[in-house]
Amino acid sequence: MPDISKYKITRFETDELKPEETLADVSSVHPAMETPIGRNIFNVFYLAAASIFVFLFFKSFQLQIIDGERFAISAEQSNSLRYQLSPLRGLIYDSHGRLLAENLPVFDLVAVHAFLPKSADELAEEIRRLSPVVHEDAEYLTKIFSDNHDQAIFLIKGDITKEKMAEIQNMSLPGLFVVANIKRNYPDGSAAAHVLGHTAKVTPEELESDDYFMINDRVGRLGLEAQYENLMRGEHRSLDFLSNGADGMTSLPARAGNSLFLNIDSSMQNQLYKSVISVFASTGVRRGAAIVQNPKTGAVLGLVSMPTFDNNIFENSSLPDSVSKISRVLNDTSKPLLNRAVSGRYSPGSTIKPLLALAGLKEGVVNSSTIIFADGGIKVRSEVDSSVYYTFRDWKVHGWTDIKKAIADSVDVYFYALGGGYGNIKGLGIDRISGYLKGVGADKITGIDLPGETIGLVPSKEWKKETKDESWYVGDTYNVSIGQGDLVVTPIWLNTYIGAIANGGNLMKPRIVKEIKSQDDNIVASFDSQTLGQMPFDQDILNIVRQGMRQTVLSGTATLLQGIPVALAAKTGTAQVTGRGLNSLFTVFGPYDDPEIVMTVLVENINQSQGLAVRVANDFLSWYFGDRNNGSNGE
Repeated sequence: MPDISKYKITRFETDELKPEETLADVSSVHPAMETPIGRNIFNVFYLAAASIFVFLFFKSFQLQIIDGERFAISAEQSNSLRYQLSPLRGLIYDSHGRLLAENLPVFDLVAVHAFLPKSADELAEEIRRLSPVVHEDAEYLTKIFSDNHDQAIFLIKGDITKEKMAEIQNMSLPGLFVVANIKRNYPDGSAAAHVLGHTAKVTPEELESDDYFMINDRVGRLGLEAQYENLMRGEHRSLDFLSNGADGMTSLPARAGNSLFLNIDSSMQNQLYKSVISVFASTGVRRGAAIVQNPKTGAVLGLVSMPTFDNNIFENSSLPDSVSKISRVLNDTSKPLLNRAVSGRYSPGSTIKPLLALAGLKEGVVNSSTIIFADGGIKVRSEVDSSVYYTFRDWKVHGWTDIKKAIADSVDVYFYALGGGYGNIKGLGIDRISGYLKGVGADKITGIDLPGETIGLVPSKEWKKETKDESWYVGDTYNVSIGQGDLVVTPIWLNTYIGAIANGGNLMKPRIVKEIKSQDDNIVASFDSQTLGQMPFDQDILNIVRQGMRQTVLSGTATLLQGIPVALAAKTGTAQVTGRGLNSLFTVFGPYDDPEIVMTVLVENINQSQGLAVRVANDFLSWYFGDRNNGSNGE
């Protein structure tokens, strides 16, 4: 064997790479191996890794913490095949236990994807058979199925009749189920719509802001439904289709919401509505309001606003005719959804004169013996130009007038002098008038338990300067003294202040709900009568004004009420509204010696038809003090 040790490869020194040469500069003959990795590359790598880590951390936080509950509910619903039913809202009863808002059983037609035909042709055939039964086009039904292709369970049509339910069940269509649900119903409809309100489907904004709501829920709108929404909500209910498969379903129990028990007497509510409707229909007017309360407690016994609406149409919104009716209500320029009794602001006209009389008597501007000759108006020299005179007219010549006659016959001249001053009488002046109006809450809400109550406006020198950049003139004071000018109040406040004259001076908070009870009949809340404050007048002064209001019925502007079989005290009013004719107002309480009701009526835009508000009151009071006690319930 040859000796191979003599054969070896000899490297030239320049071909050998020594360790220290790896650190050589770029002048080396080994440039590819000598170039170092730049620090920026490492920084970019670290930044990318950190960004990915931060993204994963926050995404995990969002999915698990922020949206965790929503995804958990979604996953649970998907796994259990649950169909959400309407929660059982609490009921609403009148003062005698009669249902004013109830939950009626209805039927929903739903589809469960897991049990639907897998073949497109079979599904199309099922839709074709279903179409004539539910009175919907096959194309429309196909779109419902298509739009809900990613939903485990979805609604096809709500409010199915019992007859249709039986027909669909007999057809044995795979994957389709008719399930029992509920809907809100108001037996009195339009007569109590502004008191009760209605419900409507929850909005995306409400879903976002309130964790209670689910996508098919309904929420209280207007009236008591909105005012007591949180207390009337029931627990969510659902049907579980997974437990029993396609052959059945399991209902999951849930607790109903709390029920309301009202001070409203449904017979009085319905009669008040009838009285308003009958007078309005005979004269062609559309807008107005009426309120009846117990003056001793503030309890609201009846409340009507016109025009009204049928609150049941909102509960049947899936029906074609209801959709058109809802559209008409929403687009009506008369604003039927507006509760004029608590949200409308009006010049009170002469119904404010009893308060001016109280203030004038207390301040000593006049007394019970002060007489003024009312010859049809007064002339006042301009405060800007002494050569100019302004005439403030009365509605007729009244002759010599004391304060009781001034109230009974609504003598403007007397109240011009009492409020702004005239001749030898130095009037109250706007500062004191504003003070008394604010003192009895004309610029505050009464706190009635209905949404949307507005406050009145009590003008003053400061207000006019800030708002109109104008000075206050005595003519402004004259206008306010007879309830005109910039003074506006709400009908509910007007009834509250007249109620205080009736009860001896206590301003009582208007209250509709008397009690709230749970499903177990336990009292959740109870509302006793509450005093907002006291009128700053002693009983002698109150009695003088009460006598003037009694004289209104005996010989003044409300003699129409003389046929009522009890003694009443009242005040009429007419207010001029620029560009809209006249508003008619009337307020009354009785029986005179021991009042049990106080009532205020407003009729908008009466043109020349005087006394409409008195006619409404007369119709209602004739029933209240007559037919009601003879067995007629006003329904």
